[in-house]
Amino acid sequence: MSDYAAAPAQPIVQGLVTVIPEGEISPGSASFFGIGALPTVLYNGPGDYTLTLDKGLPGDVAVTSSFGRVMLTIRATAPGTPTVILGKSHIFIVNAVPGVGADKIEILFADLGGDPADASFEIIVWRGDAGVELTNVKLVGGPPVILIP
Repeated sequence: MSDYAAAPAQPIVQGLVTVIPEGEISPGSASFFGIGALPTVLYNGPGDYTLTLDKGLPGDVAVTSSFGRVMLTIRATAPGTPTVILGKSHIFIVNAVPGVGADKIEILFADLGGDPADASFEIIVWRGDAGVELTNVKLVGGPPVILIP
């Protein structure tokens, strides 16, 4: 198992969300295949999905919403076909229990007209504050202090 304290870029969630839009089946549906989230994704409507983080995350923690980082990569419907998605965003949903953090992520997609649009996508979520203190000391800590006896 990876040492998440020693590697600042270790993913918390990494996988593929496959979406079947409304109309092909009614209502639409989505599923997750990867690590760090439950396989069932809540389909809230076109272009709106809620991903629930796995309780088995290292340390059994959620994401601190101010330090959570997300990368979304849209999958085309067929090879060589451009996607209609031009807007993508995410919202960390914080658990009601104090001190837990965000244990759900809502993902929203829109097309050129700003209308909701469905798409399958890859997602990576990682914690952006791991190792910040040590890194900042080296980068912006100023000149070293030298004591002469």
